[in-house]
Amino acid sequence: MKFAPTIKSWLLPILSGFLLAIALPPFDQGQCGWVALIPLFFAMEGCSRGEAFRRGYIAGLVFYGLTTWWLIHVSLPGMIALVAFLALYFGAATAWLEIVAASLLAAKGGAASRLAATNREDVVWRNLLIAFIGAAGWVTLEWVRGHYPLGGFGWNGLGVTQHSSVPVIQIASYTGVYGVSALVFVLNYALYCTVRRFVYRSGDRRRLSWEFYVAMSLVCAAVMFGFREIKPVPANSNARPLRLALIQGNIPQSLKFDEREKPMILDRYQTLTEVATMEPVDLIVWPETATPEPFRYDRETYETVIGAATNAPAYLLTGTIDLTPHSEPVESFNAAALIRPDGTVSTIYRKTHLVPFGEYVPLRKIFPFMKWLTPISESFERGQEFTIFNVRGLNFGTVICFEDTVPDVYRQFVKAGAEFMINLTNDAWLKDSPGAAMHFANAVFRTVETRRWLVRCTNNGVTCTISPFGFVHARAAPFQPTWLRYTLAIPTELPTTFYTQHGDVFVLGCAVITVVALSVFILRRRR
Repeated sequence: MKFAPTIKSWLLPILSGFLLAIALPPFDQGQCGWVALIPLFFAMEGCSRGEAFRRGYIAGLVFYGLTTWWLIHVSLPGMIALVAFLALYFGAATAWLEIVAASLLAAKGGAASRLAATNREDVVWRNLLIAFIGAAGWVTLEWVRGHYPLGGFGWNGLGVTQHSSVPVIQIASYTGVYGVSALVFVLNYALYCTVRRFVYRSGDRRRLSWEFYVAMSLVCAAVMFGFREIKPVPANSNARPLRLALIQGNIPQSLKFDEREKPMILDRYQTLTEVATMEPVDLIVWPETATPEPFRYDRETYETVIGAATNAPAYLLTGTIDLTPHSEPVESFNAAALIRPDGTVSTIYRKTHLVPFGEYVPLRKIFPFMKWLTPISESFERGQEFTIFNVRGLNFGTVICFEDTVPDVYRQFVKAGAEFMINLTNDAWLKDSPGAAMHFANAVFRTVETRRWLVRCTNNGVTCTISPFGFVHARAAPFQPTWLRYTLAIPTELPTTFYTQHGDVFVLGCAVITVVALSVFILRRRR
């Protein structure tokens, strides 16, 4: 067929990247996640390792191009560089799958550079080994992507495509989001084996597809586990209520730190707060960097914040910039401050996981010119403590901006005693793009991993409350000034999940499998 090489080398990888992208917001076609990799697996057939990498890289370029394009609102060169870099992980994953398939086939005298393509090589146990070892490598690479370099960019892993499939994602309380990624990968490969058998081998069409049955058994087991885990709060329970008022200012990023716009910004938050607290509340929440100046060091800002708390009267948690005015040089932090109803400052949290090139400039002390390549002129410093706040006897932790997409940072607050979590976010950098919805989709998994409520208060994105099982209970309209009232019910006894206590043990197991498998393949090749 004249166009077959073009279809396999270009169109199939592009199709995989596209299907995976529409499984995420704003399209949210999560079912596509279960089949998105099948075209890429077909594209890999008959490939050398280098060609498999190239085709995976194409799929990665399409996927990350469609799911991170909104970063052009922050930096066009930065967005292009990030897409080109992240696509390397797709290339590495497909190269790994080719190594696994080639090594297992070569061990039985099969073709040493392709996925199984003949009747003799289409063996169930070998296909399942490829699926599971391939999944282990994929998960390991997802974890690496979320941590390195410079803190990583872990958004939109394979498991995130299932963020709205609440029963399926409950396994994250043990495995983290990475367990869902592994499940999606295994089913993709099992379906590929089934479709391949139907397309290539007319004599085998009636053969039982054990790969599919095994994969579906795992999916069904995950769903059954999820339904068993999901428990409603009894109406007569002795849960502790907390009345919230979440304020969504919708201040454009271009105005947030404009000195001329300070009166408008303060007036908007004050007005929205007055309306939201016409009925009594316990805690008012303003989003990340809600105040245009460091509120402790600017009189007008200080008076507005304190006045909002005392007039309610209620506790007020606000995002702000905090300073160390007596240090040399002066250090600034992206922070959250809790103000008591009497107007005194209770506790301040300083963000611990900063966004490179968005909140700090890496290597800026060695290469000062790098700050001119980013949208920021100065850098925040990194906080050192996982601060726990207390309101009316309830302990909570606060994560700022992208920290609710970083599992290990998030669970540290729960280990420190947080009974629920609050996220303060300013997604105005992303304007009205799908970036805010993708941020929300990634954050959903933190509730399941830790079994804690998550309250999200954003400047213009997804302001909502999410239950410990990943259900959204209340949600404000995005991209407009508004407020959201909700009463949390926090149980007196809270579970500590396996994931909270032990972290990424599942990923460690996948990494061990990957390293052992790679070592075995290398030793075999040397014989």
